[in-house]
Amino acid sequence: MMVAAPVAHTPVAIDPVGHNMRHPAGAHAQWLDDGRLHLHHGPIDLVIGVDGASDAVKQACSAAKDRFDTLLEELVSELAILRRPVDQLSRPPTGGVAARMWAATIPHADNYRDENYITAMAAVAGAVADEILAVMRDAADVDRIYVNNGGDIALYLNPAGAAVPSYSIGICADPDVVFHAHVDTVASIDEGRMLLAANAFVGTIKISVADQVGGIATSGWKGRSQSLGIADLVTVLAPTAAAADVAATLIANAVWPDDDPKSHWPGVHRQPANEAAPDSDLGARLVTVEVDRLPDQIIKNALRRGAGVAEDMRQSGKISAAYGVVQGQGFICGGTTTKPPVQAVLPDENP
Repeated sequence: MMVAAPVAHTPVAIDPVGHNMRHPAGAHAQWLDDGRLHLHHGPIDLVIGVDGASDAVKQACSAAKDRFDTLLEELVSELAILRRPVDQLSRPPTGGVAARMWAATIPHADNYRDENYITAMAAVAGAVADEILAVMRDAADVDRIYVNNGGDIALYLNPAGAAVPSYSIGICADPDVVFHAHVDTVASIDEGRMLLAANAFVGTIKISVADQVGGIATSGWKGRSQSLGIADLVTVLAPTAAAADVAATLIANAVWPDDDPKSHWPGVHRQPANEAAPDSDLGARLVTVEVDRLPDQIIKNALRRGAGVAEDMRQSGKISAAYGVVQGQGFICGGTTTKPPVQAVLPDENP
């Protein structure tokens, strides 16, 4: 998992009754030993952390379980629409999660159409997390919530809470490698608002109420979903998890050595998306399945393309920050020269 759950969660004592529960239509709910709630149904696997008064936490978690019971069935009923290019849809879908997916992708529709289309499926994991978080917020007044859907995370920090602690999100660049991190250096942005790091890095992002970040998502060819680019991963912070999910997908797709997505580069192995997954919304578009060691200049060219897309999204208000990594080199995009919207931790260059 490339984006870890917030590590600052303090478990709340919860009545153990119903420790392992089976819900209608195959949905499962289970309390974990540390007080978090685990919800599972088919491809959806959520880990939920809540901080607040005990009664409020119980109410919020009960609302999450009730909403989760029917969520997957509702989503499946609209898959035919959700797999179509968003610029071809005459109306938004009607389901709660499906509507969130559409709302997150439609702002990108003008830039991604025809052969370069985007579908609402780019937001599915984040939208599921957002939906569950929303019903929990409506059900009870709590201090903090996170809903982690396989690494795509919806976050809530109560702005009215007294001294609500920040979340610390652990991030690694490659699950196959262990890196050293320096925890005090705040990322800076050069004139091009892109920082190329000499090495892949691991670190911690601290998110407070003031940052107004509601979602974190990660995409890349090494991840769970298909990618058109060569990024090991791209992680995005945005106002919602669905918005972060779409942006991470598009930025990761853009991490490519040139402007032709159909070009062939030695060492990059691709195949039609529908060969790997027959029901893929990407159809016959080429997706990356393996990347050999690449020359540094090829990596830097690809990172600059991805960073450019990320910065355009940041300036337009679609995201707060992003970073991406390819084989030990990376970019950071986000913030201003005076006060970054989030703190991004860089590696110690001399471990």
